[in-house]
Amino acid sequence: MAKERRGIEISLAIAEAVGQADCDVIAAYPITPQTHIVEHLSEMVADGHLDAEFVPVESEHSAMSVCCGAAAVGARTFTSTSSQGLALMAEIFFIASAMRLPVVMALANRSLSAPLSIWNDHTDTM
Repeated sequence: MAKERRGIEISLAIAEAVGQADCDVIAAYPITPQTHIVEHLSEMVADGHLDAEFVPVESEHSAMSVCCGAAAVGARTFTSTSSQGLALMAEIFFIASAMRLPVVMALANRSLSAPLSIWNDHTDTM
């Protein structure tokens, strides 16, 4: 018997994978185009499909800081971002790497500082 297949948007696939990974802490700040990821994760937590702490924060800097703090005490952590959000997290990346903290992050590529552009390209990761 063949397994059932279904097609879903990649943002939802990422959220489902985070759920299957049994993350403990999800720190989120919405930024286009990754907003669907954290929206779906917040619904999964609210509906009881994912036993995790969903932490809505005031910036991407705070999202990465929450993940570092949670990872430091042994929690499985997740966040996602895009474009300027990735640039804002940069200060905390050095802390996470120096402390060897495992933080999982999804990055939805988007123009970096291209005047008000929300188009996808790779300038934020290059």
